[in-house]
Amino acid sequence: MYNALIVDDEPRSVDAVETNIEWIKCGIRQVYKALNMESAIAIIKQHKIDILICDIEMPGGSGLNLLDWIRDSKYEINCIFVTCHPEFDYMRKAIQLKCYDYVLKPIDYSELSRIIAMLVKKLEALSSGDKDIEAVNWGRLTDYQIRERENEICDQDVEQKVKKYIRDHMVDSFTVPDIARELNFNPQYLMRAFKNKTGLSIVDYITQARMETATHILKDTRIPIKDVAFMVGYSDYAYFTRVFKKECGMSPTEYRSSKQ
Repeated sequence: MYNALIVDDEPRSVDAVETNIEWIKCGIRQVYKALNMESAIAIIKQHKIDILICDIEMPGGSGLNLLDWIRDSKYEINCIFVTCHPEFDYMRKAIQLKCYDYVLKPIDYSELSRIIAMLVKKLEALSSGDKDIEAVNWGRLTDYQIRERENEICDQDVEQKVKKYIRDHMVDSFTVPDIARELNFNPQYLMRAFKNKTGLSIVDYITQARMETATHILKDTRIPIKDVAFMVGYSDYAYFTRVFKKECGMSPTEYRSSKQ
């Protein structure tokens, strides 16, 4: 049985990985957790860690920095990166540091479980003296694998996930980082991917969606316009009116009158 260390600056993400993996079935006896590079190093110095499951992007020291330290310190730890960044440059660095594999956020836990279990089997084979396992570079990503994995992100319907979040939270006040946190994406990646898909920034789409919803509600004259503003996420009626006029070319009152 082996020991694993989960490292992510988001406590919720660490807990999710810990909860959603059947560790014993994967061959893992003990799971440690850290929220930053400094804490991870302290755990590595105190305990025998065999497998590191680590986010790439972390303040105060990235996952790449941590793996670099591990290699320099001569610890025999196999790393699985968890990342919002399928970019080639990130993964080229991971290759240089002999990263075993990586998974994209939002995490497919069945896939992560499969990777962990496969890694454990290979560690067991090595410890038993079996040198005939796959190829020499069995524990390393290749350029080809990375380019293939980059395409996986296209299968994740970022556009629909963002639009659904906006629809479901129309009455709420929220920001792009709020959406990214809920969907478990890096904010910069989410903004870029959404704009590539739609041609709009997320902020512009939020405004567009709020105004479109407002125009539908305004057709019901029984609903006061101030209530319409609240129903589409604006607590400041005057600000709602300014935005509506800018987007629709007339005030909410004028729009309602034009539809009667």
